[in-house]
Amino acid sequence: MSIWSGSIYEGEYKDGWFHGKGKFNYPNGVIYEGDFVKGQFHGEGILTYPNGGKYKAYWQHGKMIKGDYYFADNLKYESQNWNYCQGEDRRFYPEILNGIKPAGATQMTKEEKKPHDIPEGTYDVGEGYYEPIKSIIYEYNGKILRTPSEAEVVNIINKCRYNPRKSLIITGDNDKIIKSVTNPQTHQI
Repeated sequence: MSIWSGSIYEGEYKDGWFHGKGKFNYPNGVIYEGDFVKGQFHGEGILTYPNGGKYKAYWQHGKMIKGDYYFADNLKYESQNWNYCQGEDRRFYPEILNGIKPAGATQMTKEEKKPHDIPEGTYDVGEGYYEPIKSIIYEYNGKILRTPSEAEVVNIINKCRYNPRKSLIITGDNDKIIKSVTNPQTHQI
């Protein structure tokens, strides 16, 4: 471990240098695994980022010669002919790879598991659900998570999955109560 930077190196040495196969862990969570010559990336190596992305490249004396970036879902980034989420095509990467599934349950995420059930009248925000009447975000288990900002509320309402309330069915004496509330001149129940 390097005391001054917090980095960790595991691998081969030669004449006091990182040399040969090795693994270098940066303090920010980025990891390089590959070849070293005199302490520099040299040959084939992969940088793995904390978000799951990977940069697979060929290096010479610490400089990248050629390489490709892969997102966490293994989608390869293409600077030319990029066909992912462009224009009218809003498919998820698994749908591009495997085609769109037949009619049925909507695919909400790249994972095959179904989204969390949320109470009626709430919005799924990924880490829980937003209750608009109380203006609170709850964890899926019902514990209060936080109060969202006004900007976050606008984003939630415009972009998050909503579970609508079921219609209220009014029968019998309920009709009279509703009519008396909506027409106060009658004052009859």
